[in-house]
Amino acid sequence: MRIALVTEFYYPHLGGVTEHVHHLALELRRRGHEATVVTSNMTGQGEDPPFVRRLGTSRLVYSNGSFARITTGFGLMRRMTAVLRETGAEVVHLQDALAPTLGLVASSAAWRMGLPVVGTFHTWFRRSPGYWAFRRLLQPRLDRLDARIAVSRPVVQAMSKYFRAEFEIIPNGVNVEYFHPNGRRPSDALTSGPRLLFLGRLDPRNGLDTVLAAMPEILAAYPATQLTVVGDGPLRGYYQRKARSLGDRVRFAGAVFTERPDYYGTADLYLCPTTKASFGITLLEAMASGTPMIVSDITGFRELVDGGAEAVLVPKGDPAAWAGAAAALIGDPARRGTMGAAGLAKAARYAWPRVADRVLAVYERVKR
Repeated sequence: MRIALVTEFYYPHLGGVTEHVHHLALELRRRGHEATVVTSNMTGQGEDPPFVRRLGTSRLVYSNGSFARITTGFGLMRRMTAVLRETGAEVVHLQDALAPTLGLVASSAAWRMGLPVVGTFHTWFRRSPGYWAFRRLLQPRLDRLDARIAVSRPVVQAMSKYFRAEFEIIPNGVNVEYFHPNGRRPSDALTSGPRLLFLGRLDPRNGLDTVLAAMPEILAAYPATQLTVVGDGPLRGYYQRKARSLGDRVRFAGAVFTERPDYYGTADLYLCPTTKASFGITLLEAMASGTPMIVSDITGFRELVDGGAEAVLVPKGDPAAWAGAAAALIGDPARRGTMGAAGLAKAARYAWPRVADRVLAVYERVKR
């Protein structure tokens, strides 16, 4: 089957949608399907895999406490139509199908060509002024999709505030061969110094300021603690200035791609202080790496953890609570070992072959 996966978010932009699209494409291609990722040109992009096609120029815009992307350029409809024809797409799969720009352009092009269109929705929000303002225009487009997928129940709940539709919940997946334990033992934190990891885009909603504010108390209990910050973004300079007083106890690694499994695997704790999320792909990556986690007690993470032993849920934006949780776990290697094992077991349930089976079933159902 020939599938066009259309997305505003792809490398070098790090985030959940990027990981979802890339690994879905890899799994589909591994099975012999011709999956093409259609995205836009971005500053800092490197050499793409042969299955990636780019058109237009991606622009960063601030939206809902984070930095989103929209594609601009002349002739986007014509160029999108050309890509769909050249790749022989039989199914067009959109990510966040109602958001500008590529989802709207690709759906219009696909409908003109008589192609089935699947939409996956990734975003959770308390409110959306854009959806409220344009809901009457967007509802017919949502109705016209041949299938609607949501990555979690919170996404369905958010979309239901403005739209009427039935969604099939298919979660994000994780590559359990790529992300895996690397041999670091829970006791190593007490013999060679605790290693804490933050991995994510450096934007307001990902909450790095909470971890930085917690570090003095963590260091008071365990002076050899090292926090590694993996990720980049417009606020990197701001966070680096906030971390100056912590000296060499905080290291900014910048944007990281292929080395991410090493960072997860060598961390004693993964800290995810995000203030808003629909699912939590980085949580799955940490689980697959056998790394115990402290994560924000928010809607998207609460559903994924669901009472599991792999993570401790802590109130968002509360540095004292984060410091207390981190210090307690650093001093309890046995519990961290139990958490890591629980994470490995849960990650196996979200392995990409399982998730791709369900996505392919949707493609088969809508294919004309």
